[in-house]
Amino acid sequence: MLSYLTAEIAFLRTLGNRCLLLLFLCALTRTGQTAGNGSFLGISIAVSPGVIVIGGPVLAILFLLSTKLESDSLEVARYEILEEIRSKGMRRSGGLHYLLFAFPTLAAIFFVVQFCTDLVPASVPCIGFDHLRFLYDFSLQGGFASKMCIQDVKDNMPWIYPPLQFYLYFAVIVVCGWLSWSLVRQWSKYR
Repeated sequence: MLSYLTAEIAFLRTLGNRCLLLLFLCALTRTGQTAGNGSFLGISIAVSPGVIVIGGPVLAILFLLSTKLESDSLEVARYEILEEIRSKGMRRSGGLHYLLFAFPTLAAIFFVVQFCTDLVPASVPCIGFDHLRFLYDFSLQGGFASKMCIQDVKDNMPWIYPPLQFYLYFAVIVVCGWLSWSLVRQWSKYR
């Protein structure tokens, strides 16, 4: 039983670290400055708020998918020790960790709101641009260079492709919400 409890604590710690990373990325999008260079597998990229906003929802869903896989493996291990836990009369854990399950979905929502409200075509001023066009104007789907309206950041900003990109992000939010709900339901089932 001790190894299972250790695995469960490690799982929650890992989830907490992922949530802290998402929180840090959310904060970086609000600075309006290029965060520096990032390198992964030999590929270097200048990390700007736009790159974070574009990649944030994808990162959130990847975090939730890996969390779901880890939670499923813990559920299998939980079946093995369920009788031992019940026989010792252990009490249920608190519900604070359920907020960790919901945090990636909230971060994905935050990134999508940033996408809709703070990214505009690089060639237009931030003030006066109709952000609702991202939802319905398919003439924008050819893509364009973007700029971040927080301090007018144009350097190293990605191209965006609304409204299809927005609809894809909306699907990511729905899947993230479903995964979070599934994790909470599964986690509380045997605790």
